[in-house]
Amino acid sequence: MNESHSPSSFSPVALDSPSYPHVSSYRTSSMEVRVWSPSVKVMGSDSKLVPVYGDGDKVEGVVTLDSKSSPSGRLVVTIEGSFHYNPPDPNAEGSYLNSDRRKHVFYSSSTSTPVMPLDSFLNMAPPTRSTMTFGRLKRRPSATSLNTPPNSATTPKSLGLRTYPFSFELPRGWRSGEELPPTFVSSYSQSEAGCSSSSSKNTAQTSGSFGVEYKISVSWEPYEASESPSLLDVPVYYHSDPDFHSLDGVDDKSWLEMPLRSERPIPFRCAVTLPTSVTFSRHSSIPYYVVFTTTPRNPVLTREIASDATISVTLMRQITVTESSSTLPTPPQTPSGSSTSDEGGPVSSRGKLFNRVKNGPWSPRTGSDENFDSHREKPLPRLPMHTVFKETRLLHTSICIGFPKRPRQQTRKGEKHPSLDSQSALPDGLHKAKFVLNKDMLPSIDWSGVTVKYYLDVSVLVGQDDVRARIPIRIV
Repeated sequence: MNESHSPSSFSPVALDSPSYPHVSSYRTSSMEVRVWSPSVKVMGSDSKLVPVYGDGDKVEGVVTLDSKSSPSGRLVVTIEGSFHYNPPDPNAEGSYLNSDRRKHVFYSSSTSTPVMPLDSFLNMAPPTRSTMTFGRLKRRPSATSLNTPPNSATTPKSLGLRTYPFSFELPRGWRSGEELPPTFVSSYSQSEAGCSSSSSKNTAQTSGSFGVEYKISVSWEPYEASESPSLLDVPVYYHSDPDFHSLDGVDDKSWLEMPLRSERPIPFRCAVTLPTSVTFSRHSSIPYYVVFTTTPRNPVLTREIASDATISVTLMRQITVTESSSTLPTPPQTPSGSSTSDEGGPVSSRGKLFNRVKNGPWSPRTGSDENFDSHREKPLPRLPMHTVFKETRLLHTSICIGFPKRPRQQTRKGEKHPSLDSQSALPDGLHKAKFVLNKDMLPSIDWSGVTVKYYLDVSVLVGQDDVRARIPIRIV
């Protein structure tokens, strides 16, 4: 998502009454950037304050140019969200650890404004506004007084002539599950491999590090050649509210049962049961049930499946980064004869063509002409997307032999025993387990070329017959 606005799109920000209580300041030799935020995070050995934003917040601040900097130039403020990843290193047998770190920008919005000399601002302003401050008449400052350090009451900063506010609204998704990714930094560790009982030893070597980062970039481009441009990057944290999605401590009695499929008819059915939301916090766990029922009921087959069936459940993560192709189709070359006939250059040839069209006879528009115009006015096709990075990993795997439990029907209030109908409707066997998640897991992402998807692969093997299903879930 790329947005570009004219200088008039700078939202007016009240310098004396900011929207948020916390302010973070960053400086260079030519400017100072102050960012207001609802909360801050202390980072680094120098204990710098990093602005933190959440859902529905605005990124607001001001840029104050130094009085000694060039009086004219261009000020560009950009907010950027990017996904960082390590592609596989072809020289290290698919290892990600030694490869160069790459960046994919999934969100960018910028504002640009020209900066004019202070005298120009005063000349353009109405007399009543340029000379009147709080009802008192003030003398317009001379050029010499502008170069001397003024007092705090008449600084350009207080007049707002060298201070430029900015404001960005963080985007929202249009589809369900499409949310701006939170700030995230993580690298694979050997302890993560220990969570999976069937992870191979080379999994740790072939897994890269990933990150989601946000920053505000302020660029000052002076028009005077004697002054060098200045660039300042301000890190920004964005976090959605994970506690809102947390299932810890919630008595969720709503469950969703999804059948496991087989390629041919078999005398039993299996299903996996998950919480209806299929959305899990990284601070929680994924509870699940796997059940089976013989069709028709067969006590012998039931005992065989309950003791010998192999139940396999795997939590899988898939990361995909796609980008638009940078190469455009090559336009047809101009015939060689046209270069000799149009010696006057493109301007003169364009003028000759205009004269021929202007002086030519008028003819009514035909249906074919209108069809040609309709095709010509169609928008250009979108550039094709291609995959620049793709990784699939098994995070957790649980393998169990047999169904150790038989479901029990809970009696209703006032009943001593469940009814025979409800008892006969119960499955023949049940396997109950859960996957404990990690707060350092990469959350689910679906935003502008970056997708991080999670699946539960469930399979039940009975002799030569197997049933399986892949269930998409969300990690927040």
